[in-house]
Amino acid sequence: TEEGYMAGVHPQGDRSFLLVENHCPICAAAVACTGLCGKELEVFQAVLGKGVIVERTEHIVAGARRCAYRVSPGGGKAAI
Repeated sequence: TEEGYMAGVHPQGDRSFLLVENHCPICAAAVACTGLCGKELEVFQAVLGKGVIVERTEHIVAGARRCAYRVSPGGGKAAI
């Protein structure tokens, strides 16, 4: 993306998809302030709505080569 995240979306075949960020342009800040990563997860959940579950499956700060989030159906009623 223009912001430098090298992001992609990959369908998983079980009605879920994987949102992948292959690069983190704010990695140094995220290492110093891990709350940034938590807020990113909260933003994804808020934007995608109550009708989905968002969970982080890979995390650069924890040593993974990328950050990845599984987005799957579930949770409460979707926001309109």
